[in-house]
Amino acid sequence: MSKPSLRRDGLLFVVDFGDGENRIDVAWVEAMQGLLDEAESQALAGPAALVTTGSAKHYSNGLDVEFMARISDREIEDYVCRVEQVISRILTFPAPTVAALNGHAFGAGALLMLAHDYVVMRQDRGYVCWPEVHLQMAFPHGLLALIKNNMAPAAAREAVVTGRRFGAREAVAAGFVNESVGLDQLLTVASNYGRTHAPTAGSNLQKIKAQLHKPTTDLLGRR
Repeated sequence: MSKPSLRRDGLLFVVDFGDGENRIDVAWVEAMQGLLDEAESQALAGPAALVTTGSAKHYSNGLDVEFMARISDREIEDYVCRVEQVISRILTFPAPTVAALNGHAFGAGALLMLAHDYVVMRQDRGYVCWPEVHLQMAFPHGLLALIKNNMAPAAAREAVVTGRRFGAREAVAAGFVNESVGLDQLLTVASNYGRTHAPTAGSNLQKIKAQLHKPTTDLLGRR
């Protein structure tokens, strides 16, 4: 599986999840923690923004369910906790964050998307979906709180109860995606959101985000 990589583009830190299915496996979690450490240290020092994206069919295909099928319940709990810790860091990142959805965002990948301040989605391909209802899986309290606290109530209810697949137009209408554009404009538009708000980066923004998202972060990453 591909690992996320980080590149610097002026004020922007661009994390590319890769060109595969982009499952959130253990190696992905470890790599993301390191990349976030690097970007956060710079964001605390001056204007900056964080953009995340993928390179092929998927933005993020969610948890590594094949790995979860091979491990114990205790190990699953620990694994999901570590994924939640990454999501919590993005929620409270000390710079504006933008998800540039190049393709599908499923399950935990869609939750990762929802943790960003802004979302730009490719208009002609890709779905956002929380398929847990079809997989006979419940939501951990922290991840369900993320949906409830960052989506309009009607959209959140439909998303988790029906497992609906939202295309770009539907996601914009539901209010959890800011804008849909062609693939050739995806990174440009996402970068514009980041650069526009980059001057707000720093410890004060991180404090404000921590206050704003406290009902969610209090539940994320807890064993």
